[in-house]
Amino acid sequence: MTYKTKDMVQIIKTFTNLGLIGHEIAIEADSTQALPTIDIIGLPDTAIKEAKERIRGTFRNCEVSLSKRKFVLNLAPSDIRKVGTSFDVPMALAILLHEVRTHLRHTEILEKSLFFGELGLDGSVKRINGLLPSVLSAKKKGRKTFFIPKDNFFELEYIPDITIYPLKHFRQLVGYFVKGEELEHSTQHKDFGILREGQTFEIDFEQIKGQIFAKRALAIAAAGFHNALMIGAPGSGKTMMSKAMKSILPPLDFSEILEVSQIYSVVGKLNKDLPLITQRPFRQIHHTASKFSIIGWGSQLTPGEVSLAHKGILFFDELTEFWKETLETLRQPLEDRMVNISRVTGTVEYPANFMFIASMNPCRCGFYKDKTKACTCSPMDIKRYQSKISWPLLDRIDIILEVPREDIDTILESQKGENSASLREKVINARKIQQARFTWLSIKANAHMTPKELQELVPLGSGEKDFLLQAANTLNLSGRVLHRTIKLARTIADMNGEEKIWVKHLAEAIQYRSKTMFIDEE
Repeated sequence: MTYKTKDMVQIIKTFTNLGLIGHEIAIEADSTQALPTIDIIGLPDTAIKEAKERIRGTFRNCEVSLSKRKFVLNLAPSDIRKVGTSFDVPMALAILLHEVRTHLRHTEILEKSLFFGELGLDGSVKRINGLLPSVLSAKKKGRKTFFIPKDNFFELEYIPDITIYPLKHFRQLVGYFVKGEELEHSTQHKDFGILREGQTFEIDFEQIKGQIFAKRALAIAAAGFHNALMIGAPGSGKTMMSKAMKSILPPLDFSEILEVSQIYSVVGKLNKDLPLITQRPFRQIHHTASKFSIIGWGSQLTPGEVSLAHKGILFFDELTEFWKETLETLRQPLEDRMVNISRVTGTVEYPANFMFIASMNPCRCGFYKDKTKACTCSPMDIKRYQSKISWPLLDRIDIILEVPREDIDTILESQKGENSASLREKVINARKIQQARFTWLSIKANAHMTPKELQELVPLGSGEKDFLLQAANTLNLSGRVLHRTIKLARTIADMNGEEKIWVKHLAEAIQYRSKTMFIDEE
């Protein structure tokens, strides 16, 4: 591939993303004898079309004179929609090199390099969003040299085997390619382990008095990445235990860190203090949130909360306060662990492999079936209050816990409960067993097994099958709930270090699916 064709068209390469999928874009610059304008074609959005004024301002402030010709910039391939301001630098560079043509320096690097960055009118190179997924996609396709905004350098410091040219001003590119000046670059990468140093958690499970049954269930949920719903009166510790969940989850490995960080790069949530997401996300959603903010929104197809919680926890406090329509949007990502965002501007797919944790009061006053305080709600009020939670949504929740209020004596006692470090060790050991089980598969936790994988990897004995059949008929369990019960039993066996699932594991799994707090089950 050469950069100067017979027609003297200059080509500069960059990358763009549709979701987290990268596409190489060739910016072709040509000029003709006509009124001096800059035309940009190839499905650009408004921000890209506006770049012509930023490019003109940049050339004026870099003391580069453009000939009085019409410049045409084609963003190829033309069937892919281009969004954002990251095309400013490569478009300006394509015009510059097309204009100079002769006596260019360092041209050998053009063929193997990608260029990114937004331009200011003064020629400064500004930070962009979504750089990390672009670079990782390009690296998979063999690209290893990147010219990027210096303010984005922190995102790429931990990526091995790439060369980075950080830019503060477009004048640096003029000096490098036209005048032959040297340009600082980096080929070293940092160890991401330093980002984990000094990490702490706001809430430790030892701070939560009592609730031994709930703690056991939540540790099992963390071990198998199972969804959980806690139901109980106000003050029973539901929210506190939910927030403590992130302290017992196993750490992210490097591939998971990059996977999660790409999503945060797209929405511009990475910075110098948080260059990569090294802790599992914990996204607490307020009940006023719209379904678009949860699933994904905007003309630029921005990922929503279900994707920002990828590999971590999506926490809905006071579940029944959410609009029913909002809750129903969770059914597809809970089942498929990904989400499709379709708008007029296009369709993208984002990962949404999160653990769903929710809490709710059993009724409007909060004291339905409480042992110490009488409920003031009528049966019709309770049924209306609980009706926002549909049975199809409940079917996608593995653990439904009744969380009673602890006695004041238990809360005030000085003896501490089991701490998060101890529970996290048990969770990590159970995950190691699962990783060995799924060596040849792409899944990492029991909750992610398909029915086919469940049948092949989790065989049941005749006694266990008879027990499940009786339980399914007695409790009217759906096929989905039956599969989730077996997965949960598999995790319980892993927590106990047992190779085979026994009836006791299935019995405990069914015990964690109590619906006695729902008035329809009375």
